[in-house]
Amino acid sequence: MSICHMIVSRSFYRQLKPLIFIPAEMMMMIFSLLFLSFSVGRTSALTPTVALSFGNDLQSYMMLQMDMTPVKEAISVCSWVNKKTSDGHHDAWFTYNAPSRTYEILIAGRIRGWAYMLKNHQENSQGVPSNEWHHVCLTWGFETKKIILYFDGNAIAEEASGDTKLTVGGTMAIGQYHQHADMRAIFHKHAFGGELLKMNIYKRQLTATEVSEMFHSGMCSNYEDSLVADVFLSWETILYATERHGTITDVPITCPGNHWNVLYFSDFYNKIVNEEVLKKMEDQFEVLEEFVGHRIDENLIKHLKEHH
Repeated sequence: MSICHMIVSRSFYRQLKPLIFIPAEMMMMIFSLLFLSFSVGRTSALTPTVALSFGNDLQSYMMLQMDMTPVKEAISVCSWVNKKTSDGHHDAWFTYNAPSRTYEILIAGRIRGWAYMLKNHQENSQGVPSNEWHHVCLTWGFETKKIILYFDGNAIAEEASGDTKLTVGGTMAIGQYHQHADMRAIFHKHAFGGELLKMNIYKRQLTATEVSEMFHSGMCSNYEDSLVADVFLSWETILYATERHGTITDVPITCPGNHWNVLYFSDFYNKIVNEEVLKKMEDQFEVLEEFVGHRIDENLIKHLKEHH
């Protein structure tokens, strides 16, 4: 019987229980956590948080033509953005141009002066530091007649949109500043060259509470899953099902705090995968056999510290 089966085996637990006097609930919890870690490595069920890094050139981009009818009356474009250029650089990371209507939607790393919705410029004075992750959302609703720009969960600009609706029949470009309604890869002289994470387009205007919660939940949260019914274009589609041009690379993000991605990128994870931890457990169990019938007391603890 393998150590993996031993971990979840009740008979194995009953064999081990007389050796050491640890509460049953605690021991089973320890075994469950170790088994979960082992399973993660074996099944690849754990997917690290992945960003996309765009080359600092005019050849690195993604382009899509989709039926924009579902977002004709409301849309929200949200993403974590890590700009790499100076704040004077016109580094557009998302554009949507419709026939005879450029700047239908445009968002740049430099959002001061470079955030447009329905050709309306969102006036703001927000500076964006380079080489830092920040969260940006640009939302609009025909019903509310409002365009709202958010930075790190806070509304920094709000404009009236009037009776205009989004013009359909255009082209979306990710990672470049695009000026055409078709799929011609002709770009502005300023490349984006930064990183994007969890860029999602929603088919309604997200509320201020939702945008704030998205930001404060952090880059590694699953908050976006709660909005899956409202997604028009998902990050997963961009990440795994959209053609890449030029140099676009996956960038694993190590997430802080109590998150399984920390385990994924840790040395402990590697030890789980190659069974080093499990082998050590077997060795320790063999050591404990010589203490059958002993209770944990100061003499036993001292002995274990000195010799094991």
